[in-house]
Amino acid sequence: MEHENDVFLHQIDEKILCYHGPIIYEAKIIKAQYLKEKGPYYYVHYIGWKQTWDEWVPQCRVLKCNEENLKIQQQIMNSLEKKNKTVDKTAETAAAAAKKKASVLEKGKKRKREISVKKTDDIVKKSKIIIDLPDALRTFMIHDCNNIKSRMFVPLPRKPTVSDIISDYRVWRCEKLGNKDSCNAEEIIIGVHFYFNRCLGTRLLYQLERHQYKEMREKFKHLDNSQIYGAEHLLRLFVAFPKLVSSIKDITLSQETLNVLKEHLNDLLFFLNEHRDKYFINEYQNVSDP
Repeated sequence: MEHENDVFLHQIDEKILCYHGPIIYEAKIIKAQYLKEKGPYYYVHYIGWKQTWDEWVPQCRVLKCNEENLKIQQQIMNSLEKKNKTVDKTAETAAAAAKKKASVLEKGKKRKREISVKKTDDIVKKSKIIIDLPDALRTFMIHDCNNIKSRMFVPLPRKPTVSDIISDYRVWRCEKLGNKDSCNAEEIIIGVHFYFNRCLGTRLLYQLERHQYKEMREKFKHLDNSQIYGAEHLLRLFVAFPKLVSSIKDITLSQETLNVLKEHLNDLLFFLNEHRDKYFINEYQNVSDP
């Protein structure tokens, strides 16, 4: 039988290249572990990133840092840059077409424009995403709202944090599906993490919570919001996602993209619901409590 140490292709402290979503980044191996029935895993630190992004990754995401793989990394970056330029150009074209809506043209051209605008409007109307909130989490949202109105707050900092939950989800998904659709999943996971940190203070808080938020930001300046808050506020992000998606200006999401987004967000919600006893608190804290 093959010894566990024989299957590790990389060493601790080795500088490597690691897939994070569709992109390859330089990283360093902090530690390694062999998981039964799953194989070798490495705990990696992405060079130049905050330690909050450190994570366990399967061996299939790790590459040797050599000339050949560095070329692959550059090819991927070049490909994504071209793709982004195409998206920007398409968005600009769509915006220009919309402005022409008010112009007075000859009858024939006007007819064509109206048809074009109608098609664009139809696509925009489809740029909506429906989140399937499980009944248990829907009930919790009501409970959460009532608590805040009664001046009962989530005690902070929370443990487990949003970052912990996302890390747990990565492992859970990898165990369940392996590398199936891993690039799309990783992009959406990163997006959830990003939008939580960015939107918490502006979109996810009740007015009564803003003083608590200010205190947390002053006390934990070195931490992201995802390292302070937990499942209660992460759930609010899922409820807010439909409006966030529809508010993106000058970008039209295809139905296929929306379906992929919905699938992965609902999968994360399913995970959150399945482990709700672990992640959600039972008792809130009175605002007058220390």
